[in-house]
Amino acid sequence: MPAPRLLLVTNPGRSRLPLLDLVAETGEAGVDAIYLRHLTPGEDWGSVLREIRERVSPEVLLLVPGMPPPGIPNVGMHLRERDPRPDSLRAGKTCPVSRSVHSPGEAACSQGVDFVIAGHVFDTASHPGDTPLGLAGLARIVATAPCPVVAIGGITAERVPDVIAAGAQGVAVIGAISDVPDPREAARALRAAVDAARAHHLKGPEMQTAPTSETTIAIMVNGKSREVPANSTVHDLLASRKLADSMAIVERNGIILPRDSYATTALEPGDQLEVVHAVGGG
Repeated sequence: MPAPRLLLVTNPGRSRLPLLDLVAETGEAGVDAIYLRHLTPGEDWGSVLREIRERVSPEVLLLVPGMPPPGIPNVGMHLRERDPRPDSLRAGKTCPVSRSVHSPGEAACSQGVDFVIAGHVFDTASHPGDTPLGLAGLARIVATAPCPVVAIGGITAERVPDVIAAGAQGVAVIGAISDVPDPREAARALRAAVDAARAHHLKGPEMQTAPTSETTIAIMVNGKSREVPANSTVHDLLASRKLADSMAIVERNGIILPRDSYATTALEPGDQLEVVHAVGGG
């Protein structure tokens, strides 16, 4: 599965809104994953997750600190760096798995997880007095991780371009959304910054400097002409149709795309796509 572009880490003690309102508002404004870090391992989270799922689109990944209960769609498990190594869990893996890492060595030990959350990149209230990784440290983690990297720690919309340039696929935040007067607007600004930075980073040098006035491009989807924003990816197209990457099969110009490429496959004018909803995911 592709790494989230904007992941919210919950901390009810720092939020200006009740949890359900916070996740509902930000889930509509660009947050595509939520790590419910405040949940206590070993407790029954079923009722909490069902309440959240009623308020948040099933396309938004929910992460919990342990094996999630069955029967709730798109819920994954998050591992702390000190938790058992993920390679001991792969045989019975039935859900998405993410892992926190703080060094290139630990990143290299994360085979099999879907993405790692690397930090802290900048000074942050969550780790007062601790030395941050910095952008160079983040880049070293990106170079050694066997999976996509999401950056955390002191992330702001202004810092997003540098974080994406260092190789992160997305960002994770606590205070940048929870601590502010308007979490919805903060989420929208962060997601816009990530999408813009990724679009810029994925272009070649010539495309980066070439001016363009086009804001949309024309493609064919299941035999019908469709206008989509310039710089859209296959993932963006699916999201606009309220389809999760894991629930869709996409053929582009006669070639079936791997699901893990949806977020990085940019749509081009004249592309011909066949999109099939896959019952049961996979």
